[in-house]
Amino acid sequence: MIGLITTLVSGGIGLFRQRQDRRAKEQERKDRISEAKTTSTIRRIEQGDTNAAKLDELSIAQRGWKDEYLLVITTVPLVLSFVPDYAQYVALGFEALNTIPEYYWYGLGMVYIDTFGFRRMVRVAVERWIEQRFGSG
Repeated sequence: MIGLITTLVSGGIGLFRQRQDRRAKEQERKDRISEAKTTSTIRRIEQGDTNAAKLDELSIAQRGWKDEYLLVITTVPLVLSFVPDYAQYVALGFEALNTIPEYYWYGLGMVYIDTFGFRRMVRVAVERWIEQRFGSG
């Protein structure tokens, strides 16, 4: 009788240990998969940042008249808003800008990003927006 109880208890202990081992191995696999995903994501981000940085460097190296043009176009309204005779025209201009379609603003943003080499900055901003919007993967 005692032998039977001992056999049942040791068998139960053996099953419990097997279950614990199986759970530990399963958790270890999940941890390795998670680590591999994280490593892959880091590599992808680093590679993307490197590519964006190279494109930004190329854009900066090829700067020309369009940079000065965009700088003037961007700063003139700011300066003129402090000149009393022209402030009203600046205000009217900004009111008119409220009627411009949204797609135009995206296009203009892309021109500025390309001209001034802001790809890395935009990439990080978009990734953060996606992470906030949809949660981290």
